[in-house]
Amino acid sequence: MFASELVPAAIIASAIAPPLLVLWLFVIADSRPEPARVVLGAVFFGALSTMLAIVVELSLQKLIPLAGNPWVRSYQDALLFAAAPEEAIKVSIIALLSLRARDFDEPMDGVVYGAAVGLGFAALENILYLISNHDHWQSVAVIRGVLSVPFHGAVGVIAGAYLARARFGHALGAHGHSPGHRRHMLIAAYLVPTVLHTLFDAALFSLKNAPTGAFGTPSGAFMIVLSVVLAPVVGFGAIIYAGILARRVARHQKTWLQNKRLPPAHWRGVWAECLIGIGASFVAFSLVIAGNAGTRLIGTGFLALMVGMAWKSGRHLNATAKRRHGEVVAAGLQLAPASPLPPPFPPPTAPPPPPSA
Repeated sequence: MFASELVPAAIIASAIAPPLLVLWLFVIADSRPEPARVVLGAVFFGALSTMLAIVVELSLQKLIPLAGNPWVRSYQDALLFAAAPEEAIKVSIIALLSLRARDFDEPMDGVVYGAAVGLGFAALENILYLISNHDHWQSVAVIRGVLSVPFHGAVGVIAGAYLARARFGHALGAHGHSPGHRRHMLIAAYLVPTVLHTLFDAALFSLKNAPTGAFGTPSGAFMIVLSVVLAPVVGFGAIIYAGILARRVARHQKTWLQNKRLPPAHWRGVWAECLIGIGASFVAFSLVIAGNAGTRLIGTGFLALMVGMAWKSGRHLNATAKRRHGEVVAAGLQLAPASPLPPPFPPPTAPPPPPSA
């Protein structure tokens, strides 16, 4: 009886633990800490984009006729009803955060904010998938935690890296001053994640929508084998490409700031406490909602403890980020060449010669 009351908490924990772990890996990869309020705000808006994407996708399904061929329909669903609207919403949120936020003062910030939005989306999508497959949620949680969640974080990182190159083109390599550089980077921030997302989802949809006996025909066998190979290749390929972009942005940021990478210090442990506190708060909240009187009492105490830990570490991260931001501004002022000041008094001039007789 008691074990059955813990199932909702276990589903929530297995759904949000992988996104929070991947997010922690990206926030500690930045050489300077980001304020927790901005990063967690990006996670929140990323999760909110999941609900908006569902509304848009259902509306598109009513307007666009479905293809009759199951293989074509799989790619149609992946592009029109998943990748295109979802990436448009996510990239718009990342762009608003990255290009408008006052704290976006370094190239790696685009990578961090992109990962936060993508993983916020993945967290809520994970919860919905696990709830809808509650009979075998353990296997779904493992499969999505290994591939789908890191993939969503990766496409967010890719979008954020391209947006960072659009804003800091002069600091991230060649062609930063070319006339069309910013426009090309903004287009790539949407197209590259959309293409990767389409191929990844199309492979999964093809396996799901494969007609009975498809493996007995040459075309059906080819499509099934293609889908089995395509899903992990695109998924892990996107993760690797996101890592390459993140390392490239970090390397150029190191040169751009004209200093060495800052020591890890202690904010990485504080970030771990903050994310653990947030994740455990949702688990505790599920105990309060779904449990009996004893479970609710335990969940309430655990919820208060975890919220307090997350709030305390979040305040520390905000203060650290504010101090680091001031140091960056001060360093930028010191490195800027001083403009010559006019002399306080005009230089003395020789007296005019006496008039000749």
